[in-house]
Formats: sequence, structure tokens, C-alpha cells
Amino acid sequence: MFSDNLSHAVLRLCTANNLTYEMASEYCELSSRYFGDIARGRTNISIVTLEKLCNGFSVTPDGLLLPEADSLQIPAAVREVYCFRESAGNFSYPVCPRCHITMEREYQNYCDRCGQRLDWCNYPYIQARVQKG
Repeated sequence: MFSDNLSHAVLRLCTANNLTYEMASEYCELSSRYFGDIARGRTNISIVTLEKLCNGFSVTPDGLLLPEADSLQIPAAVREVYCFRESAGNFSYPVCPRCHITMEREYQNYCDRCGQRLDWCNYPYIQARVQKG
């Protein structure tokens, strides 16, 4: 999740500023190969590298690490439910449409892991997927 948010932010900033990887890597004082790995989400970065990215793009760490707030505020429809059969009974958990992680409760307004706003309108009509526990 962390590297995905960073990758999306780096790509968004390059596109918004009409920068190639080579140009952006020069601004950030990083090698173009390493910058490309960051943009593709293939590497974890250090605090020093985060600082170089922030200085190069003139943004705060929040601007690089947190997903765009607007995209989280648009309700996303919950479309998956995982059902687990165990000796104590059957348990079902809704799946967040953004992070694809099961949620603890139904009908909560936001995903407790990624913060995505949720839409439960079609939830009663969803086909459940049975998972092996």
C-alpha cells in the first residue's frame, strides 16, 4: 500500500509537470534507474530518499505518501463478500473495493484500513465467495 501510494504520486507529479524519469530524477538528485524503480513501486525507500523526492517535487511527505483525498471521498460500491466455513459456523466478511482486504463489520461508512468511503446500496444482492479456512 505504501509503495503503491508513492508510485501513484510520483507518476502523477511527473505527468502534471511534463517530466520524464530522467528529468525528475535529476530534480530529486537520484539515479534515473532508482527513480524508475520507485515510480514502478518496485523498491522501498529510506527517509533520506523521501526527503529528496519531497525537495525535488516541492511537496510535503503527505503529498507523496497519502492517497488523494478526493478519490477516497467518492463512495465505492462494496461488491465482494468472503465466506469462511469453520467448525464454529459460517462467517462472512465484506471486502473493501480499494484495498481488497476484508472488513470486520458490515455497513461501516469507511474502510478501517485504507479510509475509502463505502457504498452499501447493492450489498444484499452480492454473490458470496466461499473461502477455505
